[in-house]
Amino acid sequence: MTAAQAPSSPDPHRAAFHASSRPLALLGPDGRFSDANSAFCTLARRDVAALVGTVPDWIAPWRDGAAVLSGPDGNRVEVSLALAPLPDGGILIDLDPWPEARQRAAERAHREMRAIIENTYEFIGLLSPEGHILDANRTAMSFIKSHDFDSLRGHLFADTPWWTHSSEERALLVDAVRRARQGEFVRFETTHRGGDGHLAYIDFSLKPVTDDDGAVIYLVPEGRDITQRKQAESDLLAAKLEAESANRAKSNFLATVSHELRTPLNAVIGFSEALLSDALGPLEPERTRDYLRLIHAAGQHLGALIEDILDVSRVELGHLDLAEDVVAPDEMVASVRRLLESHATDGSIRLKIDLPSSLPRLRADSRRLRQVLLNLVTNAIKFTPAGGTVTIRFNAGPDGVAFHVEDTGIGIPLEHHGKVWQPFFQSDALHARPHDGAGLGLAIVKCFVEALGGQVSLDSAPGQGTCVSVLLPPERVIAAE
Repeated sequence: MTAAQAPSSPDPHRAAFHASSRPLALLGPDGRFSDANSAFCTLARRDVAALVGTVPDWIAPWRDGAAVLSGPDGNRVEVSLALAPLPDGGILIDLDPWPEARQRAAERAHREMRAIIENTYEFIGLLSPEGHILDANRTAMSFIKSHDFDSLRGHLFADTPWWTHSSEERALLVDAVRRARQGEFVRFETTHRGGDGHLAYIDFSLKPVTDDDGAVIYLVPEGRDITQRKQAESDLLAAKLEAESANRAKSNFLATVSHELRTPLNAVIGFSEALLSDALGPLEPERTRDYLRLIHAAGQHLGALIEDILDVSRVELGHLDLAEDVVAPDEMVASVRRLLESHATDGSIRLKIDLPSSLPRLRADSRRLRQVLLNLVTNAIKFTPAGGTVTIRFNAGPDGVAFHVEDTGIGIPLEHHGKVWQPFFQSDALHARPHDGAGLGLAIVKCFVEALGGQVSLDSAPGQGTCVSVLLPPERVIAAE
């Protein structure tokens, strides 16, 4: 007879007994089953006919209100067991399969948590309190290009492929494990080695896991790849330093250009006032002409400086216009030599010209190209001490026409080679400025040469002089007729 065939009772309590979803059974005063509802029969894997009149010897009380049911097929099920006395001397048995449900729920929660851990972007693992690795998620294994965790299980964390294995790093990890084992949360930035050998910046932490008594039973290492953040910070710092450098260069330029403008302006104002004033008495014609020549020279210097500033501004705005002329290199060199030879002689510097017997003519902006050579030679003379030599050399080849301005001067440190082409930069800006100039000469050279389609290069070292080379492309060369 099944539970559905059990005698029904008009007693509403018995009706509720059979309708309950909880597994319930009744024992008579003799300790034998007198009834059971369908939920109990299902859990016990027995029908009510097989239960009635038998003793519950297959229910073994265990601990903490739990019991183990032994089924007819030998399977065992853990349940919670509650017993309640009845007025007739019998006992109500109330079973609850919560341990089984709890186990299933725990397994489900474990699977869900494992899925979350496996799919997180962070490196997560599990260590013993002594620092031996017990587990690692997919992200951590992918980083070292490995799927074989078994080969790592049980190794000291410091010996695993995530680390560089330097003595400093090993000491850091050993100390981190020691501190975490004592209950401390440890965090620091470090590097991990990827499976392809690259190093990544990692925000690393080691967290202790304790039991109910507060004893550390596991350590959880976590790592977040912060390489992109560190690169962004590095780029930001570089941009900041570059901006600060540019700002200092402009500040130096403003201080320099004010000096450069004031010097010729003072000459113009001073000599013109002398001509207009009677303070010096009547001036002889020759002295008047001297004053006028000085005013004229100062005005030319002032005009050239202003033109340099305007040229830089035009280049930055993209408004530099080039004229196409025919340029004879030997004539250009002769013109520059006439302008600067006396300046070189005054400084006891030899100006040497080294030209081949024949040079092709060029199609270029003659004024701009002459300015390039003039700036280079002026710079070379300025930074060459007495007794030195400045050489102008030209040569032609399949790559075009090149000219070189070489000096035996003080030279330029390697770290400044890229900076000397920047407007307003002066390598001696932090010193007492022993050399005049606004720091625009080489910047203008580079702008003009590149506008002509050419290239400019620098070879220099402190104490070994400087050679600046300009190469104009074959398109600028006029073929001989």
